[in-house]
Amino acid sequence: MSKIFKIGEARKVETPGERTMHWLVDRELGATNMNVVIYDFEPGYESKRVHYHERRESAYIALKGSGTVHLNGEEHPMEPETVVYLSPGDVHGVVAAGEDGFTMIEVWSPGERDTIYVDDEN
Repeated sequence: MSKIFKIGEARKVETPGERTMHWLVDRELGATNMNVVIYDFEPGYESKRVHYHERRESAYIALKGSGTVHLNGEEHPMEPETVVYLSPGDVHGVVAAGEDGFTMIEVWSPGERDTIYVDDEN
């Protein structure tokens, strides 16, 4: 079932003090193999929570603002036009947003949940 819609019409999940997620493509829309979400991280967001996936491949695409992504024990800055490819088993997570916030798209497949949270070793 295909669908055309505006981003503002997407299902929104807000976590005050952290981020807003705009679910563009997921099972609720009818997708069976992928998900697409826009994340709007609030200015000054910080977290040490990282995770990995056993099967999932993901891509982070930075749109505006700045952020920091944890990838396999190292932190890397993200700014507009930065793309991060994540393969299964990579320990990762967005761990900070800059003073103007951070907006990015995440695309992943397969769509089913396989998130395993780990302690940050940094």
